[in-house]
Amino acid sequence: MELSIIQKPELVVAIDFGSTYSGYAWQWRTDFVRDRGNIQFNTNWGSGALQLHKTTTCLLLKANGDDTSKYEIDSFGYEAERIYINMAKEHEKDKKKTLGRGDADNLHETWYLFKRFKHILYTKNIDYEMIVEDQLHRPFPLLHVLSKLLKALKDHFINNLKEKGQRVNLDKTLWVVTVPAIWSEMAKAFMRYAMEKALMEDTEEIEKSFTKTRRRNLLLALEPEAAAIYCIHLPDEQRANMNELGAPGQVFLTADLGGLTVDLSLVKVLDDGLLEEIYLSRGDLAGGQNVNDAFFQACLDSFDGELWKTIFGKSTPIECLEMEDDFEQKKVTIGKKDRRLEKIVLKVPYTIIKEIDQNNITCKDAHDFILEENEIKVRSEFVRNKLFKETCIKMFDIMKTVLQSFGFKDCRTVVLVGGFAESPIVVQHIREAIMENFPDIKVVVPTSPFQAVLKGAVLYGHDPMIFRSRIARYTYGVEIRCLFNEKKHNKEKKWLNTEDNKYYCKDVLAVHVEKGQSVILKEQLEEHRYHPMFKNQKSAKVSIYASDRAPVNSTVDGEPKDVMYITDEGCEKIGEIDVEIPNTLLGTERNLLVRMVYGGTELSVIVIDETSGKDFPLSIKLI
Repeated sequence: MELSIIQKPELVVAIDFGSTYSGYAWQWRTDFVRDRGNIQFNTNWGSGALQLHKTTTCLLLKANGDDTSKYEIDSFGYEAERIYINMAKEHEKDKKKTLGRGDADNLHETWYLFKRFKHILYTKNIDYEMIVEDQLHRPFPLLHVLSKLLKALKDHFINNLKEKGQRVNLDKTLWVVTVPAIWSEMAKAFMRYAMEKALMEDTEEIEKSFTKTRRRNLLLALEPEAAAIYCIHLPDEQRANMNELGAPGQVFLTADLGGLTVDLSLVKVLDDGLLEEIYLSRGDLAGGQNVNDAFFQACLDSFDGELWKTIFGKSTPIECLEMEDDFEQKKVTIGKKDRRLEKIVLKVPYTIIKEIDQNNITCKDAHDFILEENEIKVRSEFVRNKLFKETCIKMFDIMKTVLQSFGFKDCRTVVLVGGFAESPIVVQHIREAIMENFPDIKVVVPTSPFQAVLKGAVLYGHDPMIFRSRIARYTYGVEIRCLFNEKKHNKEKKWLNTEDNKYYCKDVLAVHVEKGQSVILKEQLEEHRYHPMFKNQKSAKVSIYASDRAPVNSTVDGEPKDVMYITDEGCEKIGEIDVEIPNTLLGTERNLLVRMVYGGTELSVIVIDETSGKDFPLSIKLI
C-alpha cells in the first residue's frame, strides 16, 4: 500500500486509536522539510481532560431512529463521559421525583456510550458483523462504532484547523492510522475499512472531492515501528543520552507499552539511515488495563461478606465508570514521589457507602485497603507489589523471549514508549529485570514516551520508505490445483478433471511469501504463473490465503513448518480477485501472472492476464 499512496503529501495527519486513549497529530510538508521535530498535537479536549495530547477512547451516540446507521455522534472522549454521567445522574433524580406517577424520559433508549473496545480486534475470527456492547451491554455493530469514533477524531482535527484559519486540501492530505504490529491482516483490513467509511461520511463542502481518492490518502502504521522512527529522529542530545540511539549499525528493541498490550519491534539502523526489521514483531495482552482489572478483582476479594459482592456488582455502570477513571489517573502517579506520601484514594459508589455507614461491609485486610466513610484508600505497596507486579513480569517475559530468540549480543538498547512507560514502577521493574538478565543492554525512555507512536506515525507518513525491509508476519499464497502425487499428497484431496481425465490435488496452497522471510520494501516478489483448468473458461477467481505457519519445506528457521493445504489449521482466506480471461483460443495454455508486493504494513497483490496484458490489483480485504 505504501507504493500507491500520494507522494510527498502537503499535510500528514496521524490518528492513534488506543485501547484507553486516542488522539491525533499533524505536520505540514514544509515543516517536515525544515524541522522534522515540529509536529503538532491537539491539546484541547474540553474540560476535565487530564492527558494533554489524547482523550479517552469513548463515543456517545444518540438514537435517531431504529436503524443503527441513523445513530448520530453526540460527543467523544472526556466530553462524552462527562455528558453521559451528568445525564444519568439527572435521570436518576427525575425517576425519584415521578415516584411511579409516570416514567421520566428514558435515557437508556436514546443514548449509547461505548468505551475501550479495541480488544475485540485481537480475536482471530474477524468479520464485518462483529458486535461491540455499550456501557449497558447492548449490542451494536463494531464497524459502525469504530468508524463513528474515527470520524469524530477526523472532524475534530478539521474544525481545529479551521478555527486557526488554516485550510485543508484533503486531496493532498495523507491520513495515517496506527495499528498494533501483532494484529492479523484481517484486523488491519477492518481498521482500514472503518477509516475509509469515516472519510466517506462527509458533509462539509471541502471534503466532497476526497471520497474518490480515499485509498491513495490512507496508510496504516505499525505502532512499535512508528515509535522506532520517532526515536531515531530525536534531537542529537537526547539520542546521545539514550545510548547513542539511531547510530548506524545499531540494533535496538522498541517496546510500546499501551493500555492493553506490549508491542515489540526489533530493528537495525543501516548506514544510509534506513531501518531493517531483523526479528518478527511480537507482543501480547499485557498493558495498563491488566492493572485496572487486578484492582477491581482485589476489591471484590478484600472485603467481608456476600453482601459486599452483591452490592459492588449492582453498582450502576456510571458509578463504576467514575471509579475506574479515578484509578486510571492515579495509578501512574505511584513512584513519582516519596513512598511515605503515596496512597491512592478513591470514592466508592453511593450504593456501597450506605452499607459502610451501617457497618454491613468491613475490610478483611486493613494492611492493603482502608475503608472509611465514602472512600477506599489503597496503600502504595499493595499497588506496587501486587497490582503492578504480575503485569510487569509478563511484559518483561515477552521482551526476554525476543531478546533470547534473536541473540541479544547484537542488541544494546531497549526503548520504552507508550502511555504505560509513564509509570515509574513499570520502568523500574523492567530496567531491573533487563539488568539482571541482560547486563549489557541499557533501558532508556524518551522525554515524552506517550508521544512516540503519534509523532513517529506522522514522520512515517512523510517518509513511508524508511523501512528497507520487514519480516513477513504470515505465509501468503494462492489456492491452486496441481497434478496429484501419490507420494506427496493426501489421498483425500484427489480430484478427477473429466475434461483431460487427469487426477489433481485440490486445496493446495501455492506459497509466495514464507512467514519469517525478510522481504525488501518496494521489490516485487517472484511472479508465479497459473493457468485455467478448463479450455473454455472465461473467468477465474484467484483466492489469497494467509497462514500463521511456515510451509512444509520452508527455508526459514524457527517457525512451525506444517502448512501445505488451505484447509490446514491456521490458514485463512483473506482476499480474492475476479479475473476476466475471455480469449479462449489458447485453451488452458493461457497464463495468469500473480505478483505479490510485500514489505509494507499491508500486502498488495496483482494478477495479470498474460494474453491481454490487463491487470487486476487487490489490497487485502475482508471476505
